[in-house]
Amino acid sequence: MAISVTEILGTDSLSGSRLVLNDNFNVLASEINAMEVYFSPSAATITGLTSLTTEALRVGISTILLDINASTFDISANVRILSSTLAVSGNIIRNNQDPTVLENPAAMPATIAIGTSTAVPAFTTYVCKNSDTVDELTLTLNSGVIGQELFLVYGGANTGVVKLIGIGGNFVFPGTGSTYLTMAQLGQSVHLLAIDNGSAVPVWYVVGGTGYTVV
Repeated sequence: MAISVTEILGTDSLSGSRLVLNDNFNVLASEINAMEVYFSPSAATITGLTSLTTEALRVGISTILLDINASTFDISANVRILSSTLAVSGNIIRNNQDPTVLENPAAMPATIAIGTSTAVPAFTTYVCKNSDTVDELTLTLNSGVIGQELFLVYGGANTGVVKLIGIGGNFVFPGTGSTYLTMAQLGQSVHLLAIDNGSAVPVWYVVGGTGYTVV
């Protein structure tokens, strides 16, 4: 709401305008006090608003963690959902991004790591290719986080073997003595899920897929 104060003209007497000056200061002080119920300059906070309407909202200073504007809703931090999630008028799309292509280099045999010892594998779909029909392309799978899913699919018309192995016993296979799986044909796939091994340590289980071979 706009505030108004009484204008003092240049021809007005300063002493005669004392009451007007005081009234103007009182109006301003009252409005500032009313705003400071919600705004705290010293603490740099805003609290207690009933409603906020804006064209855009950005959270973060040196690093922007949340950016809401007319075209996007970007969250650049981990999201914790403490209740149910309901998509009322839209779709929830899994792995809605370009896939990561894992393809054999010129020098074979070769090994490509999925994730690292300090970074979990990317949340994406991996398209695996090997044009070398003599040597295997080995993919070493680092540990993920409990509940993480990975999809690996064999892409292209290649027939070279792609070998998927775990690191440090983080891959659980069906069957005694099995240590890795392979894919070597278009359409073959494997769906992995990171599950708690009972000691809060994530290990990969094969929960789906088609055409792969457990060795």
